[in-house]
Amino acid sequence: MIETEELFSFELDMGSGESAMPAERLEDTIYNCLDFCLLNGRTPHFYLGGEDPIRHPALWPVLELLREEDVSFSLLSEPEKTEFEQKRRPVSEGNRMEIACDGMTRQGNTIIGNIFEDRLADLWVVSGCGR
Repeated sequence: MIETEELFSFELDMGSGESAMPAERLEDTIYNCLDFCLLNGRTPHFYLGGEDPIRHPALWPVLELLREEDVSFSLLSEPEKTEFEQKRRPVSEGNRMEIACDGMTRQGNTIIGNIFEDRLADLWVVSGCGR
């Protein structure tokens, strides 16, 4: 089991319909998050959510990418907790980030910027997160 201090979770809202995050943006976002974890010595976990992530046209390529990168993930399409969530200790607020389908990224109540426009590691430092 991964220690909570090492784990960093990303709650990625894939959106749906016209607000769905395009496949290229999803891939860029995931690589941006993986870069952040590599630089900060964290193990990533992705919560793939949105209105209905299973119907998102880019879901299978995203899952293939996560598999190739050996990254754990959970699909948040059901109200019950996943097996992963049931077996781990809760992730602290400081080790969790939410990414909206428009790229706006927040940690807790702090909006740190747009992951489509900037490197997550840079946004993290500029916003003062993780101190």
